[in-house]
Amino acid sequence: MTIILYGLATFAVIFGGGIFGLLLGRILPEEYRSDATKNIVQTATGMVSLLAALVLGLLVATAKNKFDTSNQQVEQFAASLMLLNRELVNYGSEADDAKALLHKYTVAKIAETWPGRPGPKPGANDPPAWKLLESLQQSLTELAPKTESQRSEAARASQTAADLAKTTWLQAAVESEHVPHPFVLIMIVWLFVLFVSFGLFAPRNMLVVIALLVGALSIAGAVVLIVDMDSPFEGMIVVSADPMQEALAKMNAP
Repeated sequence: MTIILYGLATFAVIFGGGIFGLLLGRILPEEYRSDATKNIVQTATGMVSLLAALVLGLLVATAKNKFDTSNQQVEQFAASLMLLNRELVNYGSEADDAKALLHKYTVAKIAETWPGRPGPKPGANDPPAWKLLESLQQSLTELAPKTESQRSEAARASQTAADLAKTTWLQAAVESEHVPHPFVLIMIVWLFVLFVSFGLFAPRNMLVVIALLVGALSIAGAVVLIVDMDSPFEGMIVVSADPMQEALAKMNAP
C-alpha cells in the first residue's frame, strides 16, 4: 500500500506541475512570452531534465542491484540448505535430530521471509528462525563421529551451517539498506519544476494535457519500480521463494 501511495503522490505532484504551468501560462504577461525568454527557460529546464534523468537512472540501478543481490543470496542459501541436508543424510541416522532441526528451520525461514506464501508454517510455540539455526549449529557440535567418513561429513556440515549463519546476517544487513529517499524527493521536485516549464509555453488543448498525463504516469511508474525493488521481499515485485521451496522438498524426499 505504501508503494502505491508513493506512486500516486509522485504522479499528483508531477502532473499537477504540468497543469499549474498551463494555468500560469494563461495569466503570464505578454513581455514574458518572447522567444528569448522561452529559450532561456528551456535551457535552464534542459539542465534540470538532465540532472533528473541521471538521478532517476542511478536510483533504478541501485534498486535493481539490491534486488539482484537478494535474489542471488536466496539461491545460494537454498543450495546451502540442500547441501547441508545431504551431508547429514550421508552422516547417518545419528544426525536425524539435526536433520529435523534443519527442516524446522527451513520452514520457519520461508514463513518469516514470505509470510503470505502458502505452505507449511512453524508451530505457535516454535522459536524464531535464527534461534533454530543456532540450535542446529549446537546439535552439529554435539555429533560424535565414529569413522573417518563421519568426521569428514560432520566437519563439512558445521562449515555449511556457519555459512548459512553468515548469509542470514548478510541478508539482514542488505535488507536494511535502502535507496536514499531524499534523492527521490529531490528528483520529484526537479520534475515538478520541469513539468511547470512544459506547461508554461505549451498550447492549452486536450492533446497537451494527455501528453503531460502520459509523462507523469511514466515517471510515477519508474518511482514505484524503484521503491518496490528497494524492498525485495515485499510489494508487487518480490524475490522468488521457489529455491527455498525446492530445498524444503528435497528434505522431505527419502
